[in-house]
Amino acid sequence: MIVIDEYLAVDVVRGDWPDGLPDDDVLGLPVTCHYRLLQRIHDPGTGQLSAILGRLSPQDREAIRHPHPEIVQVLDPRPILDEAASIAARYHTGGLLVPEILAAGFAYGRQLWFGTPANVGVRMADIAADLGIAIHVAN
Repeated sequence: MIVIDEYLAVDVVRGDWPDGLPDDDVLGLPVTCHYRLLQRIHDPGTGQLSAILGRLSPQDREAIRHPHPEIVQVLDPRPILDEAASIAARYHTGGLLVPEILAAGFAYGRQLWFGTPANVGVRMADIAADLGIAIHVAN
């Protein structure tokens, strides 16, 4: 399983496989990342994610809302929720987004793939390094 962020999910669902992203494994999208996509589909804002989604066809937006599991699987948060809570407590991260992504990376091969460096952030990178999780940014 390769854990990806919402930016890579948009690319992959559209059929635009980013350079560097391995193509020999199943892609998993943490539920909080999928939720971020759904939020911007239903209530667009002024940010980068809303702009990207706004340029998609209705068919692509529907594919993002309901990704085909052979393309991207939305990860069930239940098996990693305890680890996410542990990470949040240990590193004092507010919210669920960062701890869930890190817990998914920890559980599924100790790798995380992001579609933009802005999604990584210093805190995410520091915690990932401490947990032994490799971070990759696809081109």
